[in-house]
This record gives sequence, C-alpha cells and structure tokens, in this order.
Amino acid sequence: MEGRPARSRTIFVIEDDQGVSDALAGVLLDEGYEVMTARNGAEALARLRDAPAPALIVLDLMMPVMDGYAFRAEQLRTPAIAEVPVVVLTAGAAPRAAELGPVDILKKPVDLVALLDAVGRYV
Repeated sequence: MEGRPARSRTIFVIEDDQGVSDALAGVLLDEGYEVMTARNGAEALARLRDAPAPALIVLDLMMPVMDGYAFRAEQLRTPAIAEVPVVVLTAGAAPRAAELGPVDILKKPVDLVALLDAVGRYV
C-alpha cells in the first residue's frame, strides 16, 4: 500500500545474560531477521526512543536496573511501541503474568523451535 512503510523484520532481544542474548541473536540473524539487543528494560526504552518500532520484542523477565515487568508496563503506556507484540522468556514461573497483558511466554532454556514458531506468528 502506498505511503505505508515496509513491515519491519527487526526483533528486539532484551536479555541481561550476554550468552543467552548472543545465542538468540545468532539464531534470529541466521533466520534472516534483523536484531537489536539491550541488557535491561531501561536500556531498551532508551534505544526505542531513537529507533523505529521493532516487529517483535523478546523480553527476559528477571533483569537488573529495570526488569521485564517494569519494561512491559512502560511499553504499554508508550503509544509508539504499545502495540509491538512481546514474547517473554523466563527461567521460573511468571506469577505476575496477568500484569504483562497479552504475551507469549516461553520457559528457559528456550526451545528454539518454539521461539521461531512464536516469532513467525508476528514477523
């Protein structure tokens, strides 16, 4: 459609564990996606202020500085990124899952087939 930007293929991985972040980014890059990364929610929000909205956010829940719950609350209050779908990664239970709104939740260690299936639904 004329006047509409091409749909983004950028996935924003917000994960404090560098090994997990690198592994996820590597898999997604191999699948042809563009990848941005941040180590915590505050860093992610700062990066999102200066970048086009990604097609999808892959969000760790437990991070220093600003955790996934706080990031998601701020995301939902920010019109430019409120509609970006989120896939949550968690090593444990997500007892506060209702606070996250509509998200996919995947357990760590991440099953790459399940992750790519979730990504494919949105991107």
